[in-house]
Amino acid sequence: MTIFCDRNYVSETSNRIDSIECLLTIADVSEHFRLRPATVRKYVRDGQVSGHLVGREYRFSWANVWAIEDGPQPRGTQQQERYKLPLITKTDIAASMAISLRTVDRWIASGMPTRNVGNNVRLNPRDSQHWLKSEFGLLAPLYPYLTDETI
Repeated sequence: MTIFCDRNYVSETSNRIDSIECLLTIADVSEHFRLRPATVRKYVRDGQVSGHLVGREYRFSWANVWAIEDGPQPRGTQQQERYKLPLITKTDIAASMAISLRTVDRWIASGMPTRNVGNNVRLNPRDSQHWLKSEFGLLAPLYPYLTDETI
């Protein structure tokens, strides 16, 4: 059963807390994709993402959010939790590693996994870390809490 969640308040309408799926707001989706809220609203108007109109605000399930991405749909609980992380940009990688954007573009061309949203290239931090570790044996500071154990 889907229920509405807020960052500070969860309305429980089910007996099982672990089966709760929170519906995301436009702000949540824009934060996840690192896009402006106006861009997410445009995706809703264009029919690229389907949501539920609740009052005057749209709400989205994670399945609807992942449907926007050009990438495989997450399967299983562990993989779904992995893909709920906010995505990062090529610029984030370049800045955190003090390298050029062209280097990141070459890595993407040679197989670094992406989660593209429209014309925007986005990357899952754990996928990027895993790829960098397997290709070059390095642990890049892409996301503050990612360590060797969490990849």
